[in-house]
Amino acid sequence: MAKTTTGKKTSSKSPLIIEEVKGDEIDQIVDHLDQDRIQACEKRLQEAKESLGQKVYAVKFEKKEDVENFFNFVENEAEWREKEALGVIEICRIIDTIKKDGIKQNTIFMQALPLEASHYFLSKTSGKGLKEAKKFISILKPFGLALEMAKQDSAKIGELEKELAAAQQGLELA
Repeated sequence: MAKTTTGKKTSSKSPLIIEEVKGDEIDQIVDHLDQDRIQACEKRLQEAKESLGQKVYAVKFEKKEDVENFFNFVENEAEWREKEALGVIEICRIIDTIKKDGIKQNTIFMQALPLEASHYFLSKTSGKGLKEAKKFISILKPFGLALEMAKQDSAKIGELEKELAAAQQGLELA
């Protein structure tokens, strides 16, 4: 702050100058964009999101006992706080559907969100001793593998979103 001759403090910052963009200039910018490219990017992104929304991931356990241990864990042992209870309820609803449909070759199928939620609740678990550690790993490991596939699909969506943003700005991705 600088002092004036009257002793009052004034701001030493210069005023912000905003340049007005006229309608003609905006039209030139929009005309420069490749609308076909933008529409193609939007279409690919929408199709990928729809596909991902319906996709299920296989969680393959080594033994039937591991499947039952997972079901038991979610129904009786999963630790939750506050609104996390909704996640446990939803996973249990999905488990009920899986049980009704039947389990083949110790494999269950889940969409990305319940898969991630199951992994989250499992990752909060603690235990004691070798026996519990082995039991826990036999449940956690199949979710880790399925979750990696879900993350790869999610990353593809992220790339498509970047491609769309670049097209909307008239840029090329490197």
